[in-house]
Amino acid sequence: MKKLSAILILFALASALRAQDSVTTLAGQALVNGAANGTGTNALFSDPAAIVADTGGNYFIADSRNHAVRKVTTGGAVTTFAGKLGVSGIVNGTGANALFNTPSGLAFDSGGNLFVSDTGNSTIRKISPAGAVTTFAGVAGTSGFLDGASGSAWFNSPLGIAVSSSGAVFVADGGNHCIRKISGGVVSTFAGSPQIWGSVNGTGTNAQFNGPCGLKFDAHGNLFVCDANNNTIRKITTNGIVTTFAGAAGQDGVADGDSATARFRSPAELAFDQKGNLFVADSFNQTVRKISTNGIVSTVCGAAGISGAASGTNGVGRFFNPYGLVVAADGSLVVADTYNELVRAVIVPFKLAFQVTGAAHSATLSWETVVGKMYQVQFKSDLTAAAWTNLGAPMTATDFTLSVTDSAATGTKIYRVLLLP
Repeated sequence: MKKLSAILILFALASALRAQDSVTTLAGQALVNGAANGTGTNALFSDPAAIVADTGGNYFIADSRNHAVRKVTTGGAVTTFAGKLGVSGIVNGTGANALFNTPSGLAFDSGGNLFVSDTGNSTIRKISPAGAVTTFAGVAGTSGFLDGASGSAWFNSPLGIAVSSSGAVFVADGGNHCIRKISGGVVSTFAGSPQIWGSVNGTGTNAQFNGPCGLKFDAHGNLFVCDANNNTIRKITTNGIVTTFAGAAGQDGVADGDSATARFRSPAELAFDQKGNLFVADSFNQTVRKISTNGIVSTVCGAAGISGAASGTNGVGRFFNPYGLVVAADGSLVVADTYNELVRAVIVPFKLAFQVTGAAHSATLSWETVVGKMYQVQFKSDLTAAAWTNLGAPMTATDFTLSVTDSAATGTKIYRVLLLP
């Protein structure tokens, strides 16, 4: 098995270098559509969409074409949390007694309730921690646009969903091209011009979207939107001001770089990590992208425009229309790889940086980590040398950053950090 690594040459490096990604399959069988519970490859999905995590580290997936919400443990054991596999409908009830129709968006509130964008029913459903399903907003089977009391409001193909720190529920109302807010039993339009698509920035209903999909709040209460048909990431402040955060409206592509010059192709869901970096399932590019806190867009894993189901490290991993993603508690990513019918686990490329002190006799290396993973720092003084020397013992990450100091950093040294299997 290849080890994930980052390498730098002391005194010859202008900026931090990056390791490559690692992609594995947590559950499902590649390109096999089905409706089976089980562990790992014994489980089957049918176009898994959004994915979220609870406080216990379990993952919940909107298994859209199975019309159910599935639960996946960190060990890959898959069960059905709510809904009846393969049966669509609009029945409230507990567990398998409830029925959904093509659920696609998921979000937890602080009380452990799970909100579901029940796309085919044009409703928002609520699942209690015990699995009891109720209709939270919308009229089953009635699609359209209407604000008002939650029980009589209309949605049109609701997709992404997010819950604010105050408990208000926000919905990417994809078919209505706007962002709706549900609070105090009332549905209102938070941003976008209902039933009018476009890409205009502005405040509230003066702004326009085109098929908004994923939603996610940052730590400051700003709401980020994957504006899928505009191929952009939009930002909505707490007072409803809409701007374009990354990409350019109407220009799809695969370019990395600063947020204004980067290009996306039908971005789906998104997630923030513990350091404030934003990850995007760039679905039609078959990749996962990262927007760093300084606004730089990079490709985490996958190959632009090339679909596949391969697992592996150092650029080997492939996706087929990745849609949902969530940042796990340990800092890794879990991705709903929709058309591959898989749930994938991704270790994000880590940056390796260094600082030289004491007249270049001491060098401190630091890098981003996945909690619980083990890393080994090594060095050699000549690129042509075959052997690497360990710099100290392996280190196990207990936080999202590790560092080590070489107090004998004289002459030329080449360092690398290995993520051990």
